[in-house]
Amino acid sequence: MGGRQSFSKRVLVPLAVIAATVGGLSVMGLSLWNMNNTSTVSASNTAPQPTSTPEATPEYVPVNVFNGSTVPGLARKMATTLEENRWVVKTIANWYGQKVQQSTIFYPVDAKDSAIALAAQVGAQLKASTSSMSQSELTFVITQ
Repeated sequence: MGGRQSFSKRVLVPLAVIAATVGGLSVMGLSLWNMNNTSTVSASNTAPQPTSTPEATPEYVPVNVFNGSTVPGLARKMATTLEENRWVVKTIANWYGQKVQQSTIFYPVDAKDSAIALAAQVGAQLKASTSSMSQSELTFVITQ
């Protein structure tokens, strides 16, 4: 029973099975791709045209989120919430600056509107950023 197998059983049969599998998967993949492309195209062709220009989404400056507490993962959790609300989070880290008593958003002079919008969402106090802080991004130190 331990005899040699013929070339066709050792090579050609597995090769045919592999080729048939790859071919079948390719056909299915292309079908799925075409379904997505077709539905996107037909949806965009049938969508009603707006009668007026929609309001532009406000452009906020990016945010650096720092954990100013002893609660592990607090900055990461807040950063996730901010990203879900369409904020761009640049940095997530622990705060090593001067102790902050309550959650505070430090803002550059030209980013006060962004700071006000963020403070309204997270309930933090506002302070102008110091010269050692970013002058192009908000610095959000979360304490709770």
